[in-house]
Amino acid sequence: MASAFTHAIAALAIGTAFRRPGPPARFWVLGVVGAAIPDLDAVGFWMGVPYDGVFGHRGITHSLTFAALFACAGLAAFRSSTYDGARRRIWLYLFLATASHGALDAMTSGGGGVAFFAPFVNDRHFFPWRPILVSPMSISRFFTARGVAILASEAMWVWLPAAAFALAMTVISRRPSVPLADR
Repeated sequence: MASAFTHAIAALAIGTAFRRPGPPARFWVLGVVGAAIPDLDAVGFWMGVPYDGVFGHRGITHSLTFAALFACAGLAAFRSSTYDGARRRIWLYLFLATASHGALDAMTSGGGGVAFFAPFVNDRHFFPWRPILVSPMSISRFFTARGVAILASEAMWVWLPAAAFALAMTVISRRPSVPLADR
């Protein structure tokens, strides 16, 4: 897996593409929670759930189905009529932020792959390009020299591109829009 820090950074960067002036804190919080929550499946290690089972690590909670369900549930925080015109955009952000977890894990150098299509198909997949060093599941093993190497890998392959993306989205969103008739 990529570290929790990196999952949060990815969600925040993705959010800049959907941001409108003054999004409430819950927009950002739910995006970060969505990006981190798939790793709750790690409790299965202590409960005897097989790693390659649909409920095992990188199983259903890393799937596109889970991302869609989380996005639907997250919309409950935006029930006010104030958000009527923004619900699709918010849903898409929450979906992409949550789905980014599996995508990042599929780019790591370890683990058993990601069940993107669970519960329908439990086959595990990696992307052909896997530059991110896999992060340990243990916090104590993360804060070692290996953890520093992992953070350096994540900084290069995720944090810097995420910062560039966020900057580009911020610049684009601040440009005044020009009606089509004036172009």
